Amino acid sequence: MTMPKLPLHKSIRCLLASRQGIHHRTSIVQSASRGYAAAASSDATGSSGYYVSPFQEIFDTIKEGKTFMGTSSFRPPEAKYLKCGIPEHVLRYKTTSYGRLLEEPFVKPNEHKVTLQVETQHIPLTDMERLVMKEIVGNRLNEKTGLLQLSSSQFGSRIENKRHAVSMLERIVESTKALAAR
Repeated sequence: MTMPKLPLHKSIRCLLASRQGIHHRTSIVQSASRGYAAAASSDATGSSGYYVSPFQEIFDTIKEGKTFMGTSSFRPPEAKYLKCGIPEHVLRYKTTSYGRLLEEPFVKPNEHKVTLQVETQHIPLTDMERLVMKEIVGNRLNEKTGLLQLSSSQFGSRIENKRHAVSMLERIVESTKALAAR
């Protein structure tokens, strides 16, 4: 049984008519094809119409177990890796923001500075290579927490400083592997 859609303005008109004393019946019926409730209404003249939610297609998609990509199973996105083998999703970035200030100078200090943080457990190195990396990075590596911090404020753009920090990390890992191989 298919139910015709009742436009929202007609259902509002029916509701207002019922409040004004016109005999009007509204009942909730189970849709055979959709499985969700729709409002069925009929007035004193005997005409009937159904209101179906404008989000009905979304509800049907959820009920059928499909994703909006048209597949029936969820696959998480593939992890992206840097050239040195570190997954991108483990990198954390910190920046400074002062909000919208109208006082001079409009650009505040450290506003373009980007700090890259990565835990050393995510860096694919052997034990010997980790010792060499500790010598290279010095106090940028917190041995208690295992957190490596690299900062860049060389450029006037956060995006360029982020790229520079990632480039530094890749060069550190490559240099570490090259020195440990000697």
